[in-house]
Amino acid sequence: MGSANAAQCLECGKAFTVSHGSGFFFHLLRCGECGRTRAIGFDELGDLHLRYLKGSPTPHCVASAKHDELVREYVDGEPVSATDYWAGVEALAGRCGCGGKITLDAPPRCPACRSVKFEEGPELIRYD
Repeated sequence: MGSANAAQCLECGKAFTVSHGSGFFFHLLRCGECGRTRAIGFDELGDLHLRYLKGSPTPHCVASAKHDELVREYVDGEPVSATDYWAGVEALAGRCGCGGKITLDAPPRCPACRSVKFEEGPELIRYD
């Protein structure tokens, strides 16, 4: 489960929304240079995601538990390690329009000045 919070940049004063976490059916990545987010749906990952589920002893989340169980039981193909899976997710994400690399661990940034110094306010919404 992910969430979006109000935020205010401590460098330039811009108010913006910062998102944290993935959902039931997507991963949320971020550009290391500008902080822009990129959601990658499991359907976009295709066989890579199925092979990851095949090798995982637990479901990705409660909402997909039955689906993940069926994947482990019936989908052909060799399981992929978590390391290879996350490398594949980042490779699919590619580059941001600004030229930066989109990764799983890039920090949120102010969209105006790209600072990582901001104060988070209240949670605005939770998403799956």
